[in-house]
Amino acid sequence: MAEKDQTSSQDGNHSSTEKPAVEMGQDKSQPFAILDGRNSSVATGDQVIVSSLADADEALAFLENHPRAAEIAQEGNAILEDPKRLKRLLLKIDLTIAPLLAAVYFLQYLDKTTLSYTAVMGLRTDTRLVGQDYSNLSMLFYIGFLATEFPTQYIAQRLSRLSLYLGVNIMIWGAVLACHAACHDFAGLAVCRTLLGVFESCVAPILVLIIAMWYKKAEQGRRVSWFYVCNSLTQIVGGGIAYGVSFTHSKFASWRIFFVAIGVATMVIGAMVALFLPDSPVKARRFTDAEKVAALMRVKDNQSGTQNAHLKRDQIFETFKDLSTGATDVNAHGSHWRGIRDFIWLALRQMEGPLIVCSPASIVTHLLLHRLTRTWRRVMLICIIPTILSAALMIGLDPNGQPRNRAGLLAASFLSGTFGASFMLLLAWNASNIAGHSKKVTANALTLVSFAVGNILGTQTFQNKQAPGYISGKISIVATLAALCFAILVLRFLNDRLNRKNKKKLAEMGEDEKEVLKEKMAFADRTDRDNPFFVYTH
Repeated sequence: MAEKDQTSSQDGNHSSTEKPAVEMGQDKSQPFAILDGRNSSVATGDQVIVSSLADADEALAFLENHPRAAEIAQEGNAILEDPKRLKRLLLKIDLTIAPLLAAVYFLQYLDKTTLSYTAVMGLRTDTRLVGQDYSNLSMLFYIGFLATEFPTQYIAQRLSRLSLYLGVNIMIWGAVLACHAACHDFAGLAVCRTLLGVFESCVAPILVLIIAMWYKKAEQGRRVSWFYVCNSLTQIVGGGIAYGVSFTHSKFASWRIFFVAIGVATMVIGAMVALFLPDSPVKARRFTDAEKVAALMRVKDNQSGTQNAHLKRDQIFETFKDLSTGATDVNAHGSHWRGIRDFIWLALRQMEGPLIVCSPASIVTHLLLHRLTRTWRRVMLICIIPTILSAALMIGLDPNGQPRNRAGLLAASFLSGTFGASFMLLLAWNASNIAGHSKKVTANALTLVSFAVGNILGTQTFQNKQAPGYISGKISIVATLAALCFAILVLRFLNDRLNRKNKKKLAEMGEDEKEVLKEKMAFADRTDRDNPFFVYTH
């Protein structure tokens, strides 16, 4: 029975088996009472799961304190029990969440690559960048990112207004990006790049939290693949804009026009995020209370809840002791794809039209990944291995800056585009495999800190004294990505072991105890390690 519970939870197909909210409680006037971990019961040995509503997930407070609890429970059940209405609800969630998240992913990737585009358009010459200046500008973005990752995530948790906080940060980063156009030297660019990292640092972890709130585990990977397919469009849109403005003839350099255009677009999207993206299912203004109930019950078996505004020290300490978090951080630490993406543009800049020739390649990869998102391990390996081959080709075809085969180098640049998807899958892995809001926030911050460290080190492996071959940088990419393949297998092993451990705990429980305890744990804001009903995915 324990194995059956775990399997159904992992597949995410609960609409036909999950118990309606009204039937879960003994008293129809309190249909959500069985979810309340403050209430002890004989089945759980008088165990109190949470001490107060403030200690639990915000969803529990919404359900328990609602003045029309019985009415919205019935209406929510009606949605869950009607396949057509349930399908419409999922479509509404997708239309509310997916376009805005896709736009943010799109802009974040585009904003990070603006330095690559503008380097080809004359930025290096106009701002008199010499020696390691270009590498240092790439590094400074991640220094700002690194310095503010933990503070910005804990501020977002405390405010508990994720979309507003995210939208404001996006608007500020758009303004900073536009300010790049006013820079005339390294110092000005250095300030802008650092501030850009500061205000972008909150983005990816918040998007991961939002995905975990709204979607079943089986749905999360596919949604991330949707968003990352949009990321591929950045090469078409960014390349197209860069190519177009490169034909301008005015005192205002084309790279400055490019920065202003992308910055203004970013500010517009930031305003839309602040206004229209829901903070959580509980606070979604465009959803009726019955739809909120249905959305919450739909993802209840994730056993990871929505959010809690209180920072819990025990969950933070558990994060640092968790081996799975450490393995994830190793993955992120090796993710210094920034170096290869920046320098491949420089390596190809002598080819005719490199701004647009490189555009469509990674779209094919991401469309294929959309079909394979249920097995994290395999998909991440599919993303990483072509990038290893890409770096190997660049070593073989351009060892000393004298290209032996331009077509081969162009193919290598196409292959390198697959790696970005693996990092987004790594973030989605966090969404599916971590519970407890403070632990999720801390784990996401650690992952992004490791990502920043990897990118800082990555930019410095491309030393100007080795130009134009940059042989040590290319070798470092092969070595670190090979190590990542091993780390992915370690994650698989750890998750399998944790699932076996939970199955053993469940086998020792009675059926009544399991049924009651599972409901109470769903919105208790307990960590995955504290919850025997939590199922780890791989």
